[in-house]
Amino acid sequence: MKRAKKLGKLFSLKVDSRGDTGIGTLIVFIAMVLVAAVASTVLIHTAGTLQQRASSTGQQTTQQVSTGLSVSSIYGINNETAAFTAGSIKWVAIYIGETSGSQPVNLGNVTLQLTYKGQTASLTYIGNNSTVAGYHSAAQGTNNVFQSKYFSALDNNSAGASDHFAVLTIADPTSSLSGTYPVVSYGDQVALLVNVTAVFGAGISQGQSVTGSVTPPSGNPGVIQFTAPESFTQAIVQLQ
Repeated sequence: MKRAKKLGKLFSLKVDSRGDTGIGTLIVFIAMVLVAAVASTVLIHTAGTLQQRASSTGQQTTQQVSTGLSVSSIYGINNETAAFTAGSIKWVAIYIGETSGSQPVNLGNVTLQLTYKGQTASLTYIGNNSTVAGYHSAAQGTNNVFQSKYFSALDNNSAGASDHFAVLTIADPTSSLSGTYPVVSYGDQVALLVNVTAVFGAGISQGQSVTGSVTPPSGNPGVIQFTAPESFTQAIVQLQ
């Protein structure tokens, strides 16, 4: 009888010990599953966020690389009509267009920077409203870019001639340009009109160098770099 009780107690202890061990293992297993589930959720969320950021960054980088403006040519008009060699450039027309594959660019957000004789000016679009005509359309081309009506807003210092440029549309096949939203698309060509006399206090003299850029809000700028001829032999001078 005593042996039976001892065996019963021993058997009972063995069963309880195994049960405790099994429950502990099950708890550890459940905890590992929960940790793995939480970790997986975090990883999935992080991967989704990184993918979204990478996509956004890729789009921005593509736009930054592909978008850009190019300067095709620059012309100026001699301020002195009686003796060309004694004059200086009063007005400048900077012809620009978009580079191949570029996204549309709003000229209202473009900065035109010019440096002349150690003085640097940053110009923005003067706008177009009932009192200031800063935008002109010649979508079929024009036989004279340097008409006074195109520069009328820039001849008045109170209208901001010293820190603004006007826009003249030369070609607009996409009909994307207007006075309020002068958006340049691929194939469009416009001339940025500048009164350099108002900007720098004097015209561009013979043999003088000018540098600058036409910078969109995103993308590659158009480069401006020229030296005026040593003598002006005609009223219209090609500078670049």
